[in-house]
Amino acid sequence: MLKVYQVKKGQGHYALEAVATQSEEGLNVYLGGGEKPHIGTIVLCQPRPSLKMDGSLSQTTSVINILGHKDDGVGVPMAQSLCLALRIPVVVTAGVHISDAKAEEITAMQKVAEEITSCLLRLLQPEKDH
Repeated sequence: MLKVYQVKKGQGHYALEAVATQSEEGLNVYLGGGEKPHIGTIVLCQPRPSLKMDGSLSQTTSVINILGHKDDGVGVPMAQSLCLALRIPVVVTAGVHISDAKAEEITAMQKVAEEITSCLLRLLQPEKDH
């Protein structure tokens, strides 16, 4: 059975929206926003035992960017956080656009994406404190 979650955070051209679909064996998230939501990157994270062989959990991350897109700046941290916390494969498709973005605007957008990740974790792990 699929469960669908939707989270919106930020305002103006910093507004982001995530739609997450969870199945028993994985999570698929679309993260879009800014001036023009689109598909710019696809991130796949798969949990695995750490290569340190100490019993801890790590992940293998694969990223595909559409030429000229840097949406992995929000997609990779989200996918990795969700993967490690939920211990399931996670796919994040991200498309966030601000024209001629300055460094501080990119940082602000990354913070909104972090807020959305935290909200998703609270929704997906309601029994745990975050």
